[in-house]
Amino acid sequence: MAVMLMSALWVAPPGLVSALETRVSRPRRPAAALPRAAVACSAASDDGGGGGGGGAPDERGGESDALAAFRKQLQRQMSGEGGASASPLGRAGPADLWASPRDSIEPGVVLLADYTRWVENKARRSADVPFDQFALRGPLPADLPPDMVARVLPVVILLAKGADGSHDALLLERRTGILLGDIKGNEYACAPINALLFGGTAARESVQVLAQYEGRAAPAGLTSLSPGIGFGPWSVAKQHIEQGTISGSRSFVFAGKTVFGKGELERQMAADLWKAAYLSRDVLFKERSEPSMRKGSIPLWREALELCDGEHAQVVKELYGDEL
Repeated sequence: MAVMLMSALWVAPPGLVSALETRVSRPRRPAAALPRAAVACSAASDDGGGGGGGGAPDERGGESDALAAFRKQLQRQMSGEGGASASPLGRAGPADLWASPRDSIEPGVVLLADYTRWVENKARRSADVPFDQFALRGPLPADLPPDMVARVLPVVILLAKGADGSHDALLLERRTGILLGDIKGNEYACAPINALLFGGTAARESVQVLAQYEGRAAPAGLTSLSPGIGFGPWSVAKQHIEQGTISGSRSFVFAGKTVFGKGELERQMAADLWKAAYLSRDVLFKERSEPSMRKGSIPLWREALELCDGEHAQVVKELYGDEL
């Protein structure tokens, strides 16, 4: 039921990943039907079969070579035999969860939709909300469960500002229902269980990666957004994943991106459509279960605003009310 409601609220535009879909080796699953955590557990299990595997079956009914290789690597890491091929980011340290409000709009800033501007029957809802820009069907119904609304409200991370005054960004927390292991060929074999995310309605055939890195400087070819967080095209990220410089399993891969035209984002900020903040790497990349899974996972939108406190946190209180 939760998955059906999510699908009714937002839809990936037709042709979003047309260049990839022509190579998908088996039918697409409904969006949000199979979380990455479930796929990873299935990939690491001994039977390897069933519908949970991230790789595509071959003609003999077995798993793909990419998924088989991933299974072996995962088993080595779980047994402490990571070896030279193990990623330096394979194990996460203690969580460093923080968020800091920002007034400026610059690369690395995360924009979180102000609930009161995007929901039906709200006195403060703006008439100029760009629902189509974020693949929303329209204002969000006010009677939906708060967690459902929190998962659908747009959250975007700013990547770069163009010379013409435009802003490039990635829409977060939107799954296409495709895993990289579902795509035929070897192009994405280094990260088979990664979900392909919907980054926005622009540049639909481009593939961008939001990655974690260690050290002061981002790996060559990636652009640093904030400490430990960088982005770049798949062609560059792929090389780093294969070399172990960044972790494929702890990176986000997006089809398409979001573009704010000249002056567009500034107008939206002036209309109070967004709350801006910097998020720690651990908040941004925190594993979050889908609404179809057991309760306990806090939506990114809610956690980030609550960590900011003040006016940002007040937006969460308006949505959740007595449920907090």
